[in-house]
Amino acid sequence: MRSASAERMHDADVRQATWAMINRCKSNNGPDVLKLDEFALCSEVRADITVINGHMTGYELKSASDNLKRLPKQVSFYSKVLDYCNLVVAENHFDRALQLLPSSWGIYIAKGTKKGSLHIRRYRTARIDRSMFDARLAVELLWRDEALDILTQYGYDRGVRSLTRPFIWDRMVERFTPSQIRQLVRHQLKSRQHWRVVSPHMPDDESCSTSATDCLNR
Repeated sequence: MRSASAERMHDADVRQATWAMINRCKSNNGPDVLKLDEFALCSEVRADITVINGHMTGYELKSASDNLKRLPKQVSFYSKVLDYCNLVVAENHFDRALQLLPSSWGIYIAKGTKKGSLHIRRYRTARIDRSMFDARLAVELLWRDEALDILTQYGYDRGVRSLTRPFIWDRMVERFTPSQIRQLVRHQLKSRQHWRVVSPHMPDDESCSTSATDCLNR
């Protein structure tokens, strides 16, 4: 049976507490850092929170009032695109979540306090698993023009300039190594100027934070 504090725990509570945890880390607050809410991955799932600096780090959030039905699919797509993957989960879901997660995933436990606040405790640190990376899915994070600009810069655009996104993405995978693709995608996302909306979930002073909703595949 869930406690009263668990019953009152919702996604917004976990999201706010997770952002506070992320923003306490100095490496997440430099001018070269991009922080996103609801970042679409491969048109299949959205990463609840994504931080892009020297790596791409994602956080999936599961409050006490959520369920874990979609977690296996989310784990699959997060793991294929992001460098570090984390689950922030309410304690009532912890045991089941632990069974569903690869050992490379970081785990944080969200627990309500008697005073009504939310405390997040790290259970396991995320690590990179390169065997899960899918270069083709990673390049799909880029808009058509972004991918084409990269190919043009390196002289690989011949024969694809008038083609649709899938052919351009395929050319990127043909011409660049997985390591290069990770670097190119990170750099391009951080350089993107026209993200749609400022995130409603971030504090007012977080001007560098952005919502990625509805931005994929423009």
